[in-house]
Amino acid sequence: MNQPLLTVIVLCYNVEKYMDKCILSIAGQKYTNLEILLVVDDCPDNTEKICYEWQNRDKRIRVIHGQNEGCAYAYKTGVENATAEYVTFVDADDWIDENMYSNMMNALLSTRSDIAQCGVCDAYEDGRIQHRASELIDGSFEIVDRIKGVLLIIEDKKWRSYLCNKIFRKNLFNHVEFPKGRGLSEDTTIMHVLFHHASKTVHFQDEYYFYLQRSGSMCNPNNIASTMKNRYDTFNAFYERYCFVEQYSEYHPCLVFAKNNVFGRGMRALRDSIIYPQYFPANYSDLLVKQLQTICFKRKDIVKEFYIPKMRIQIFVFLLSPACYKWLVTVTKPFYKLSSGQQSK
Repeated sequence: MNQPLLTVIVLCYNVEKYMDKCILSIAGQKYTNLEILLVVDDCPDNTEKICYEWQNRDKRIRVIHGQNEGCAYAYKTGVENATAEYVTFVDADDWIDENMYSNMMNALLSTRSDIAQCGVCDAYEDGRIQHRASELIDGSFEIVDRIKGVLLIIEDKKWRSYLCNKIFRKNLFNHVEFPKGRGLSEDTTIMHVLFHHASKTVHFQDEYYFYLQRSGSMCNPNNIASTMKNRYDTFNAFYERYCFVEQYSEYHPCLVFAKNNVFGRGMRALRDSIIYPQYFPANYSDLLVKQLQTICFKRKDIVKEFYIPKMRIQIFVFLLSPACYKWLVTVTKPFYKLSSGQQSK
């Protein structure tokens, strides 16, 4: 098989325990024509040292310094330094199957697609592997057109908005803007735009990507400040996605879904910004109320499966009177507790 150069962008921050396994899995790919960029921000641990050790061991590896502006900007730094026509991403605490890039690149090239993606399974520090797919189909893939691909990404069930289980034609990133400072949900911010500009996608159900679930990661923070930052970033990402769906009529089959996705996250961010204002920008709860009111969300739009009964009641109150909702949260504040790293319901 012809092997065009593929750039692998690895985000490295405070992951000294996991990096060797991750980079070994990339360097050991059956697809060998790789450029491996290790994007490292200033770290208090030995992550940077390990990056330079790997650069000395493998001539395909280069260390790139980020700007400490969040995950999204670290991805941007990687893309800007990539020299290949195709790019992919790995988080430095995860790892990949040795056949991932050979199978996906072969499908990408043979079908002249713009994106290839595979399944993801969850890995745990005790060695457990939990598969998400009901069955694996050993290398087979489906070809999906632009509109269906965007709808599947927005639906966020069969397909997920992960950067790391996909290979992209690099020029797709000419159409996206990476938000500075955004950590969690950076994938959600840009994924629908990438698929919007892709003519077609190849999709593997096989799970080639191993996603490590660990305490203290960005997705599972162990302090309230990080949890509140995640609330803020996640709402902003899903609000941008909702605005995108509303803009393009071909994606309106997912409009109600997009409304529920953003409104539920907005309500959680609003409640938390009232209770923990110190972790949000000044006057954020007032700004968020105005933002939520720009979403044409009515009681008939509520999909019950999205919310527990308590949250549905809160939404009803907010739709009747945002001022009444804010008063209610303030009154019940002493009974609300969010332990470190715990997601509120």
